[in-house]
Amino acid sequence: MVPGRRRASVLRPDAGHPLFVGSIAKCFTVLEALNAAARPVALTELAALARLERSAVQRITHTLSTLGYLRQHAHTRAFSIAGRMLDFGHTVLATDPVRAAAYAHLAQLNAVTGETVNLMELEGHDIVYVARFPSVHAVSVDLHVGSRLPAFCTAAGRAILARLPEADARARLAAAPRKAMTARTVTNLAGLAGVLAEVRNCGYALNDQEAFVGDISIAAALVDRSGAVMGAINIAVPSPRWSVDEVRRQLAPQVVATARAIGAELGAL
Repeated sequence: MVPGRRRASVLRPDAGHPLFVGSIAKCFTVLEALNAAARPVALTELAALARLERSAVQRITHTLSTLGYLRQHAHTRAFSIAGRMLDFGHTVLATDPVRAAAYAHLAQLNAVTGETVNLMELEGHDIVYVARFPSVHAVSVDLHVGSRLPAFCTAAGRAILARLPEADARARLAAAPRKAMTARTVTNLAGLAGVLAEVRNCGYALNDQEAFVGDISIAAALVDRSGAVMGAINIAVPSPRWSVDEVRRQLAPQVVATARAIGAELGAL
């Protein structure tokens, strides 16, 4: 699976709610499966990926193709997501006040450090990339705006969780799937509680190859004047070029200072 893409959701936590529309849920399950595949997929395989009956997927794909949200290859008959879906992503980014306030600051941080700089926001159990400025150097992890990663094991996710009320953070961690992404990933609740305590103490989160092998990430939360956590920024660097001590010494002060500048701007909105 492509890094940053999540498998299609099979179970919805609110599926038993009287207002829940199952047919819409199936439609998005098909879209999620196609998005996770990251390639054109024929009907039978798409039904298997979405874990839905072929007849249901056939109706859904026909409807989405008619509306212009899917395209079907004339010869292979495989489906792919159409460009019309870009309208939604553009609107999400264009109307995000956190991204608007952070953009110039992130560009400056990227220019000064030459390293990958990201803006992430918390959605459910994941962090979502809403802005990304790539490094001038080669990178081992290919992520993009819209990528999702588990919050519990990422620097940005931990930076955000550490600024929430402790009871809220504990509840979120207890409810989240905590599958190890590398041999270094901390997954147990006691260990994660200790990690968040350290983040609160030093003002930033440092992740040493817990999300991706060879990737060191440092992040600070974005907090407005009311104390609300709006997201987090991070710098991600490869371990062959950087040590943890170098990241703490050289990058941590810049990440924290940039997060504070963005937070001050958010408070003025």
